[in-house]
Amino acid sequence: MTHGTLKNLMGGLALLSLAVCLAAPVLHFLGRISEGSFKTTFLVASIAWFVFAAGRGFVRKAPAGREPMP
Repeated sequence: MTHGTLKNLMGGLALLSLAVCLAAPVLHFLGRISEGSFKTTFLVASIAWFVFAAGRGFVRKAPAGREPMP
């Protein structure tokens, strides 16, 4: 897996986790999910967002061809 693909995957998963974090309170407000489900969903999605957002920052670009020292 290339570095760009991994970074895009981590970014996509971070955005998906953020969307779940935003959707959970709305679904609870509308009465679609219970309070316990809301809390669990928000907890898991929040942890996933922090992991994927931080992981995206740690993916480094591969160094270009290195030149030998003189």
